[in-house]
Amino acid sequence: MKTYIKTLLLTFSALLVATGCNEFAVENLNPDATLNISNNPELLLTGVIREPATRMVGAGWSEGNLMAQYGARFVFTSFDLFDWGAQSGHWNQLYLSARDAQELYTIASASGNKSYQGVALIMKSWMFQILTDLWGDVPYSEALKGRADEPVFKPVYDAQADIYAGLIADLRMANELLSDPALSAIKGDILFEGDLNRWRSFGNSLLLRVYLRLSEVEPSLAAQGISEIYGNPNGFPVMIDNSDNAALTFLSQAPNAYPIAAVSGYRIGSFNEYRMSETVQTVLQNLDDPRISNWFAPTANSVTAGDPVYDGMRNGIVDGPAYIYKGGDAFLSKFADKFHFEPNAIQSVLMQYAEVEFIWAEAAQRGWISADAQSHYEAGIIASFAYWNTELPSDYLSRAGVAYDGSLKQIATQKWLALFNTDFQGFCEYKRTGFPSEIQPGPDAFLDVYPSRFLYPSAEQALNADNRQAAIDRQGPDAISTRVWWEGN
Repeated sequence: MKTYIKTLLLTFSALLVATGCNEFAVENLNPDATLNISNNPELLLTGVIREPATRMVGAGWSEGNLMAQYGARFVFTSFDLFDWGAQSGHWNQLYLSARDAQELYTIASASGNKSYQGVALIMKSWMFQILTDLWGDVPYSEALKGRADEPVFKPVYDAQADIYAGLIADLRMANELLSDPALSAIKGDILFEGDLNRWRSFGNSLLLRVYLRLSEVEPSLAAQGISEIYGNPNGFPVMIDNSDNAALTFLSQAPNAYPIAAVSGYRIGSFNEYRMSETVQTVLQNLDDPRISNWFAPTANSVTAGDPVYDGMRNGIVDGPAYIYKGGDAFLSKFADKFHFEPNAIQSVLMQYAEVEFIWAEAAQRGWISADAQSHYEAGIIASFAYWNTELPSDYLSRAGVAYDGSLKQIATQKWLALFNTDFQGFCEYKRTGFPSEIQPGPDAFLDVYPSRFLYPSAEQALNADNRQAAIDRQGPDAISTRVWWEGN
């Protein structure tokens, strides 16, 4: 027996000498796992769409609707009093997803895949516009370079004017990339199901949004850019109906259901803390607008009495008095049940066709394009009603307050309605135009002027203090009342 074992050991040793140790290297690899993301960019694309879209529709519910005064709170009202803080969770998610979009662009560039390049630029631009619109000057040009080959861990804060120039350049590049007639198909696309024509129209529609945001500070640039797009529909295709909407449809079960839905774990108690704002109530009821019944529920006490009515909560009332406002929660309209009880009735809207029509209407009203402002204005209204599956009354477009009178106020107000529940866009458009004028600080608000931005996250002061301070020196105090650049003077 000993001789047998000794023989085996000698034989094994001889094999080691003959073959070398490298021949016996063992790799514990999962044959079902992706080993190199460069060969599977679709795995990045799905997350680049899903993560920020889900975060922003949740943010629109919890903060954006309050900031635009579509909704109000009757308990825990501090945010409605302008205790906005830094909202670092939104900051972190947008930067993480923008990093992934940049990585997708890098991978696609290495392989010459224009399809993924264009899509990555569009998503990155959508995220960075939200970032700069909500915080002002932010890390941009160096923000996504914290890696071994680009070890920038304290990125500079770019001026908002420079960020907007970068957004314009990237979106124009995306349009050029996606204009190639021989584009490769993409996978992992949960927004447009691989339809690159719709991606291209989204990118150019987003470019319109970017240009229009400059109306008060760079009107010539805004006019030139929008006019170029309007005059060249083949070179710059945009959304032309609701089938082009950039809107993520959720699934019926967690983790891919609408994040405010019950199946996603959102508590009914939290859902019931939000009520229709008196601001949107006033605008809708003055126009006898039936979208009110699509977005909100009649008050509980009026339903019990057999005479349903809609009544809103005033924004900016301190806890206590807010809880008993108008008699309490039974006398205030909640958001419609579908915002909580239906897992996929509400989409995450990145941008929709109605907004494009209102951009055209405003551009025509300002004299930037040769077009009929009224036709585009009415098309925007019709598109919004259709999106929300609300029947348009036959006389709606001719009603007092709706019938086009040539004013920016009218266009901006209907656009604000169309932007309902679209991340922070209703708030941004109010800050740009001042309409609807019904939006005002509440009686107990901490400021008597409407805020403009979030604070910088505290981690920035600890980890990137010098660059943060340079932004403050340039932009103004790190306060929610400090105006962002595109608001003008």
